Amino acid sequence: MRLVPSAVVVVTTGDGSLKRGVTCSSFTSVSLHPPIISFTMQLHSRMHRLLQSTQRFAANVLSEQQANYSVHFSRPFQDSSDVCQFDSIPHHSSGHLGVPILNDCSSVLQCSTHDMHTVGDHHVWYGKVLHASQNDTPPLLYYDRSYRSIGDETFIRAFETATLGYEEWTHEAHLRMAWNYLTLHGKDKATPIIRQGIRNYIDQNYGKVKNVYNETITMFFIHMVHTAIELVSGEQTFTQQ
Repeated sequence: MRLVPSAVVVVTTGDGSLKRGVTCSSFTSVSLHPPIISFTMQLHSRMHRLLQSTQRFAANVLSEQQANYSVHFSRPFQDSSDVCQFDSIPHHSSGHLGVPILNDCSSVLQCSTHDMHTVGDHHVWYGKVLHASQNDTPPLLYYDRSYRSIGDETFIRAFETATLGYEEWTHEAHLRMAWNYLTLHGKDKATPIIRQGIRNYIDQNYGKVKNVYNETITMFFIHMVHTAIELVSGEQTFTQQ
């Protein structure tokens, strides 16, 4: 199932005095009439007990810029801690159900509990969608134990064939290209691919490129992106069945 791409969803709920969120490992649409969605949660979860009490929740579909939220809400969290799970996460309270909503998500579905079953080693929760909102930000995907964003393959293909418009070859595009290669190939194999790819792109766009290729800057950013990937991977506990 790790080869089946899925949206990354953080389920949040609260009862006024206690707020909790968890990155779920399975999320899907069940019914359109009425609108029903489902997600699964491991047995013996503190979140499960709070959901039994509140009977309401929000399914926050993370944007491609929010992989750190997935990592944050997949970590074990102790109720006895003085630090709230949401202290470092921008959020607001829903005007519909009063549950915490993560800011700037790709979409948010606010739900009341429709049903709950226990299947194998997971609880399966079903929610009736009472309110839905959507932003223009593309969603974050999880595939083969790595975070992905929509359009990565098309973007990389355009870069490799030098058909990516020069106006699109921004600083963000540089980092996106490096992140893709380093995630897929690791630092040792990705470094020569990145270096040669940039040189090829510059050669194919001769006359448009204002700054010449700088090996030192390229190696610096490869190192920084690789370090960031390692830090996230080292903390990551999000899993798929």
